[in-house]
Amino acid sequence: MPASRRDNCAPHGHPMSHHEDTAVTDTAPLLDAPTPATEGLWITKEGGNRRMPFDPARLLRAITQVHAEFPHLDLADYQRSVMALVQRRERLSADELVDLLVREAESRIDLVAPDWEHFAARLYLRRLYKRASKNRFYDAGLKYGSYVGLQESLADRNVYSIDILNAYSKEELEEAGRMIEPDRDLLFAYNGLYLLATRYLATDHSRAVYELPQERWLTIALYLMQNEHLSGDRSRVRRMRLVREAYWALSNLYMTVATPTLANAGKTGGQLSSCFIDTVDDSLQGIYDSNTDVARVSKHGGGVGAYLGYVRSAGSSIRGVANSSGGVVPWIKQLNNTAVSVDQLGQRKGA
Repeated sequence: MPASRRDNCAPHGHPMSHHEDTAVTDTAPLLDAPTPATEGLWITKEGGNRRMPFDPARLLRAITQVHAEFPHLDLADYQRSVMALVQRRERLSADELVDLLVREAESRIDLVAPDWEHFAARLYLRRLYKRASKNRFYDAGLKYGSYVGLQESLADRNVYSIDILNAYSKEELEEAGRMIEPDRDLLFAYNGLYLLATRYLATDHSRAVYELPQERWLTIALYLMQNEHLSGDRSRVRRMRLVREAYWALSNLYMTVATPTLANAGKTGGQLSSCFIDTVDDSLQGIYDSNTDVARVSKHGGGVGAYLGYVRSAGSSIRGVANSSGGVVPWIKQLNNTAVSVDQLGQRKGA
């Protein structure tokens, strides 16, 4: 499961003390104006095609907005560390700046201040929203764009299959889009969010961000429930109710699905099952047939268990020649190498 469920995504900290309030106020000048070390710093965007002078005040606003949710965290020391890291650079891309902010937040996670992981998640979410909105042409302030538009756009790019578009009417997909609750993204800690974003969310073929976390949950729900109807309007109403229930359970992190389902539901070229069992015959043809089967299963996201009990042991005879067999270990290594090498488009290593 990408992240553990928290009953309350807001921090459990106490109200900000007078000392903490003073600390934040006193350190604001750290970012209010350029220092000699940051005056010549440029922030590059769009793969280096656009650049702008580093604006400390803008960075302060972004950090302060996130910190408002976690007032018990030590913002003053965080700001000092961030600025010290920024001042060492002559040029910094916007993505590198976000990575720097996230890494600095992650470095502070401990038993006393575990909410730094959720602080880091909020920073990462802001980048996901911005990237998706840019690629899909909607206002990043909305967080989520048109779900119907997402389905049509990624189906045109052969990333999504057309199954959902064929199974549901446009009105049903619009209804499904209204189910999306962006605030449930706040349930993610950073590690879970990063894993979901980098391995499972749908992108175009250049790895540009299109799908967002709640859209992955909704797509899974729609895909799994597409055949849960017989005929007639009443049956379709029941199906949409099941979609809503599945989305609710997934998006609240009460339920998860098998990794291939998480990765492949609604997309082209995948399957939804985790585990496959193969029996390897005691012949060269059988061994290499099984090797091909392992590669094909791994390609589509499945994990493979292979029984090699029929393969003759080390020292056995081959075609009557005594002490010729090398045993099962070389074939086990070969099957493992095949599974690891066919890595499901980089989503995860085969197993």
